[in-house]
Amino acid sequence: MTKANIITIVRIIMVPFVLVILLTEMQNKEFIAFAIFVIAAVTDSIDGYVARKYNQVSDLGKFLDPLADKLLVTAALIALVYLQEVETWVAAIIILRELFISVFRLYYLVNNSSFSASIPAKLKTTFQIVALAILMIYRKLPFADPLRLLGTAVLYVAVALTVYSGAEYVMRMSRQPKK
Repeated sequence: MTKANIITIVRIIMVPFVLVILLTEMQNKEFIAFAIFVIAAVTDSIDGYVARKYNQVSDLGKFLDPLADKLLVTAALIALVYLQEVETWVAAIIILRELFISVFRLYYLVNNSSFSASIPAKLKTTFQIVALAILMIYRKLPFADPLRLLGTAVLYVAVALTVYSGAEYVMRMSRQPKK
């Protein structure tokens, strides 16, 4: 097992902690869940850097790395829908796209085709992470109302990028020659 894959697996292990902590009644749960969420999100860059720097890019890593992002975003969305911070339709669009693209990605990986993230897909993930982080913690910060509006606006941009990048993947992959 490579160092990069170990980092990715640690990210995946962090996911249920975000979900469970947000859904508990503990004091300062927002700060704790936010910290774990941000660490897991930032660690995404670290595992990619380690994989490239030490030539540890692997098929397992190509599958697990985006899966870790999708699990992190999905867990946060589920918790925030339950807490009524995110509308159900927003979460449904994002989660369904992520499931669809994960299946697509696995299919192409199994068939030895490349399936790298596009720039809109990377932007989508960034906007999702930023929006969810804001919506996770805004109530505990000064200027809560403007922060909620900001988080919601960023999330709507993320939804648009989610739909766009999903459609882009479908079009790009449908043009690839079949092996």
